[in-house]
Amino acid sequence: MEKDLIRKDVLQKRDELSVYKIEVKSREIFEELVTRPEYIEASNILTYASVRNEVKTDEIILDALALGKRVFCPKVTDKKNGIMKFVRIYEPENLVPGDYGLMEPEIRDDSEIFDPDFYADESNVRRIDGENAGKTMVIVPGVAFDEKGNRIGYKGGFYDRFLSKVSYADTVALCYKIQIVDEIIPSEYDIPVKSIIHEK
Repeated sequence: MEKDLIRKDVLQKRDELSVYKIEVKSREIFEELVTRPEYIEASNILTYASVRNEVKTDEIILDALALGKRVFCPKVTDKKNGIMKFVRIYEPENLVPGDYGLMEPEIRDDSEIFDPDFYADESNVRRIDGENAGKTMVIVPGVAFDEKGNRIGYKGGFYDRFLSKVSYADTVALCYKIQIVDEIIPSEYDIPVKSIIHEK
């Protein structure tokens, strides 16, 4: 099945989920995520703010902040070329309505922007706050996934461009079982995620 057809089919199924089911499934996915060593050891959590019927990330953001992790959320900076930057937030209120109906941080003169090159350097990582510092987890959105981690996104290419710069990061997709398909044929530019968490 072509990507556009898979995207349309899965989005329709996801749109039909009730508020109750989204809450229950999202809670189960959250509880699985926060027990994973990759999450526990990560000092940097790069996550989108969920919208519509996506797996909810609100609780993840609050948990990561409460644990003292550095939390970064994406801000679209160049729509035409599919470029976004991850900006550090200190509370959910730092997110405001932005492009595509997404909640995004604002970029100000004193904003801390996640620098992929800086965190790729182990000496920089250790300098920040000890041996575990600098481990990075990227929570990746998407419409559909296969068991190999291939994904179909929302057609912007933003995440594939970003993920190509952070091969050292743990990348995880959070989705419902209805978003898992048999096979996605990746293009040469597609970057698969390293793990997927869905409800049992």
